[in-house]
Amino acid sequence: MAKTPQNIAYMTQRPQEILDVMRIKFVLFFNWLLAVSLLLPATVSASASLSHPIETLVGEQLTYDVSFLWFDQLAEGSITLEHGKVPGTYLAVMEARTLGVAYFITRHRVERHQTLMEVGPNGLLRPLRHSSHTFKGKGRSLQEKRKSYDFDYEIGQIIYKRVKNNRITSNQELPLETDGPIYDILSAFYNLRLEAFGALDQQSIHMPTFHRKKMQEIVVQPAIELSERDKKFFATEGTLCKILVDPSVFKTEGSELYVCFDKNNRLVRGIIKNVIGLGDVKGVLRY
Repeated sequence: MAKTPQNIAYMTQRPQEILDVMRIKFVLFFNWLLAVSLLLPATVSASASLSHPIETLVGEQLTYDVSFLWFDQLAEGSITLEHGKVPGTYLAVMEARTLGVAYFITRHRVERHQTLMEVGPNGLLRPLRHSSHTFKGKGRSLQEKRKSYDFDYEIGQIIYKRVKNNRITSNQELPLETDGPIYDILSAFYNLRLEAFGALDQQSIHMPTFHRKKMQEIVVQPAIELSERDKKFFATEGTLCKILVDPSVFKTEGSELYVCFDKNNRLVRGIIKNVIGLGDVKGVLRY
């Protein structure tokens, strides 16, 4: 094409138009970045203020003197809460181990319950994985029995597994037959501590749970009828509750346990009734 005066004028003006458009886009982009940078601190602050109340308990360790049979304070218990490895998860561990003479008589027995939790859609803590362990012996003679429940809420399924001395004795996929919330003993405990269901006194709380391959309930209610012996044990100020759980949770002959919470909702005293082979197991918080 021949370079006429008109073509030459068009070619000299086009680059200038392109530069003008680029300048406008740059100014708009810069203004957008400036707006984002000004809003960012407010966004982070708002997010921090909306953190779940469970964060106030992370790092807490409660230690208990535990008594059973004719042994007084010859076992030690603990309840701890830490962040899980995955952000937004929490690991709760409840453990009891025998000490001294009882340590030898019970073959170095350790009972442990642990739950990996997250905050569910309703704002309450729910289990992702719950497991219970029994250890006996030590070194080469160490024996372990373990039961675990893995919860998959998206597909409505639970993987139930039993392990004895590192050998899987049962591995089943079970249906989670509920669209509502579900809890285990530890997620229930921390929801109660945060008063997620309301104040602990003068009410009955029913929490859906899963044990022995079926849906059940954890029931929390005011403790009204106590033996004289148990009344003396709980002769302190606090909120006294009776809790009903499946006997398989703590290996008991019945389903009853009693707990006393202080004004900060810490578990300060508790009795697990009729533990098989041990009788009533009692715990007292160390201060």
